[in-house]
Amino acid sequence: MEKVEPVSTGAPSLRVDQVLETATRLFTERGYDAASIRDLAAALAMRPSSLYHHFQGKQHILFAICFGMQTDFNAAVMPLFHQGKGPVETIQDVIRDHIRFSLARRGEVLVNTRERRSLPPQQGRRQGLFAVDDPKLAAMAVFDMVNGMFQWFQARDQADIERIAGTYVDATVALLRGWGGYTLTNAR
Repeated sequence: MEKVEPVSTGAPSLRVDQVLETATRLFTERGYDAASIRDLAAALAMRPSSLYHHFQGKQHILFAICFGMQTDFNAAVMPLFHQGKGPVETIQDVIRDHIRFSLARRGEVLVNTRERRSLPPQQGRRQGLFAVDDPKLAAMAVFDMVNGMFQWFQARDQADIERIAGTYVDATVALLRGWGGYTLTNAR
């Protein structure tokens, strides 16, 4: 799937925020699959076609909710790891702020947790593009691979960054296309 972002309409629009807030409520109440673009448009008192001025489709709305929540979460929690506190104090601060964030943004956290299955690679799996038997394991493997890179990789220049990004993109696609039926349940 191509880059999934709101369609640019110039300056930030209160309408985009309203769409995301309403979609979060509907996806929380009904589930992503059961809430249609027509339902969302009706809740916003607008025509379904008007939603496409802000987003290319329902999946793009879901992505914006999940991405926005995760971006805000990272901005709130990640700095706690760099305060110079000891491991116990750091974990205490992180868990405390994680809980505060999750409770303050409950709807978005629920949508992210329950409905992100509708985003790639799940969609790619349903379309036959990816062949992983355990999407959660595949997602964790990709996150570990990408996040682990920072422990050893030192870019000399922008070209190094582009090379490692390209290599990791290729590795991710290869992983998502399948690794022979390995799942968390048969790993024991």
